[in-house]
Amino acid sequence: MDNFIATVVFTLPGLLCYYWLQWFGFVPSQKHNPFEMLGISALLWLPVSAMTLVFYNFFAFSTQLFLRSLGGEKKINYVLSLQELQTSFTQLWFILVFSVLSVVFSYLFARTWVERLFPLFLKHINVIRIEKVKTSQLSSKPTVWEEIFITAGPKVVKVVKLDKPEETIIGSIRKASRPLEPERNITLDDTDYFTQLIEKYNPSIKHVFIDTKSGIAIYVYHEESIRDAQYRDFDSNTPIISPSVS
Repeated sequence: MDNFIATVVFTLPGLLCYYWLQWFGFVPSQKHNPFEMLGISALLWLPVSAMTLVFYNFFAFSTQLFLRSLGGEKKINYVLSLQELQTSFTQLWFILVFSVLSVVFSYLFARTWVERLFPLFLKHINVIRIEKVKTSQLSSKPTVWEEIFITAGPKVVKVVKLDKPEETIIGSIRKASRPLEPERNITLDDTDYFTQLIEKYNPSIKHVFIDTKSGIAIYVYHEESIRDAQYRDFDSNTPIISPSVS
């Protein structure tokens, strides 16, 4: 029972916040082992549990004032120390309230960090790196794969084997693996249409992603260049028929 209470009190809020951060797209560059996860959960426990207990104590204070105004004498205990927190977890209703509030405040903290706090933190770090350390600034994404293929927006790519450059496949990305998945996989749409479009108009290339481990290069075309090629093809005498249009 004591282990269950310790898990709920000291692990659940931080672990919830960690997974909220991942679902919001704030993904680490590598998987964490159990000891690292325990440390991360402990760090995230502090702000989430602090907000949870502040709200609970404020709610308890407001409820007690309301009951006194009605002539009631029921006393609601505050939680102001770890000992009082552990004692309160012997009551089932407090476990339920704490768990629900942890879900809510872990969501609010994770969203605030991703939308507001992390951009300010990253901006400050990059100022120090550029002006003091004289090194390149950090990217907003932890991995190259995420920065190129997970960002929103249509992307037309050409996949080429480095040892067999004549073997290529061209298409529009529908889905791409998340950064922590063991394999790097992408799903391409309209491969015949975009292959003909690229061969006909030769649009400009924006990025080249090279996976030195698997020996594959992925050419990412400029969105404006692809769009311009589509407009030119639409106005031509022999337009290429897209499967999504036919």
